[in-house]
Amino acid sequence: MKKYPEIDELIQAIVQGEAHLSVNLAEALIAKGLTIESIIQDGLTAALQSLNAKCTNEEFNLLEIVLAGRAMMAVMDNVIIRYLPPARATESVPEKTLVLGTIEGDIHELGKHVVKMLLRSSGYRVIDIGKDIRPEEFVERAIQQDAGYIGVSSLLTTTIPSIRRIKELLNKAGRPDIKVIAGGGAIQQTSRDDLNVDFVAQSAFDILNYLKNLQDEG
Repeated sequence: MKKYPEIDELIQAIVQGEAHLSVNLAEALIAKGLTIESIIQDGLTAALQSLNAKCTNEEFNLLEIVLAGRAMMAVMDNVIIRYLPPARATESVPEKTLVLGTIEGDIHELGKHVVKMLLRSSGYRVIDIGKDIRPEEFVERAIQQDAGYIGVSSLLTTTIPSIRRIKELLNKAGRPDIKVIAGGGAIQQTSRDDLNVDFVAQSAFDILNYLKNLQDEG
């Protein structure tokens, strides 16, 4: 793939919290022929990884993170959403339903918003249950909503014990069939066995491809 220098400029603009510039750069990349998938994968995801690293290393102040979050959301709300297929009404069936949230002990939501937008535009029913969510609530909501999947997000390795409990609670409830997908920040470097999940995603598209593969196998 041809290297677009504007991608690096987009990453920097988001991380520096320059919302207007970030939107303009994303529009310029589209005008040059870069796909939405590439902008999400090489631009937004890379910016998220940079922010995640800062959060993990505590090399940030709260204002920087707030401004970067606004810049990221500006690109998603003003650019990405216009080029993705519109969210489609989908049948309320387990294989197309996912409960999504950030685990207790973490309040970061940017990556979760990217996942939600991409999955909804791909025909999935996504129930966003918010941030700082207990493992018990993930399980309760998944069963209530007849979801086939739970998506759990976190930047922090300190949340791993809570993530591990989700599958334990599903087994206890007699619902081992509900797949657990984890993603975000430092936990991406952790194995699925250590997290006690079915899949560890490196990006939003990773989750989408995993779900599609499951349906193809089914």
